[in-house]
Amino acid sequence: MQKTLFTIFCLVVLSTAASADTKVKIRQTSNGQTYENTTYIKGKRQRSETNGGQMVTITQCDLRRNLTLMPMTKTYMVQPYDEASTTSPGAAATSSSRPPLQQGPKKGGVVTSTITTRDTGERKQMFGYTARHIITTMVMDSSPDACSPVKNKMEIDGWYIDAAFALDCDMGNVYKPYHGQVASGCQDRYETKQIGMAKKGFAVWEKMTMFGPDGAESFSTLNEVIDFSQATLEASLFEPPADYRQVSDFASMYGTPSGMPSADMSSPSSGTSSSSSVSSPAASAPAATTPAGTRSSRPRVPLPCGPA
Repeated sequence: MQKTLFTIFCLVVLSTAASADTKVKIRQTSNGQTYENTTYIKGKRQRSETNGGQMVTITQCDLRRNLTLMPMTKTYMVQPYDEASTTSPGAAATSSSRPPLQQGPKKGGVVTSTITTRDTGERKQMFGYTARHIITTMVMDSSPDACSPVKNKMEIDGWYIDAAFALDCDMGNVYKPYHGQVASGCQDRYETKQIGMAKKGFAVWEKMTMFGPDGAESFSTLNEVIDFSQATLEASLFEPPADYRQVSDFASMYGTPSGMPSADMSSPSSGTSSSSSVSSPAASAPAATTPAGTRSSRPRVPLPCGPA
């Protein structure tokens, strides 16, 4: 269920492009291991390769959906966006999801995911842009009669910029959560609540931390942008490969009939040449910053396809 929370949350917080093709290199640090991940942006589509390519997410704004690819099992899953949200800032939106039940399954309880997004008001100059400090939390909790008891929390502490190449898909309310049945046929109902609608933008520094039922930190990963560049990208990068098989849930995607998957997967290859690179030293954990709206006198670094 912890993997479920991680995957759902990443899909929920994912927002990402606009003009010329862009390639972004990101350093990911997790459990003492460091990977160099790559994000490719072309028009209204984005491809993100994470954990050294162990998982690939393709955002297709034009088709209003995301594709999650699993290279090891050569499978992919389609996650269409919900209807556009009309929630005002500070208000909470709730959606409920229960798949069609097979005849005779036992009714379970309710699993509630609460997603809260908050702008701290802090601002910081990063890559020549004024970055916003936004903290997003997701709490997943189940009722006492749930088939799959769960009590977890995830927090993403990030800094975001308004880059012209960053996608801004209207993903709507939320993604439908994973809702597999247990062996007994028991089926829970899933509800999602959203609180706050702080504007994110393109993440240049993001730390994700997971907490267990006792509130203790169980896992964390840090993503830092280290390079922006222009690139000529093939359209095929933003589609599932022809030899991949579509599946309907995460368990099937990982090749396990029940329960959630392990994290060990192989890496795909999708390199592309680039030019006009703009690099920056690796960012350390951002310190307290200037108040909102304050402009820095530091010269602006012109990024490829960056804001005018």
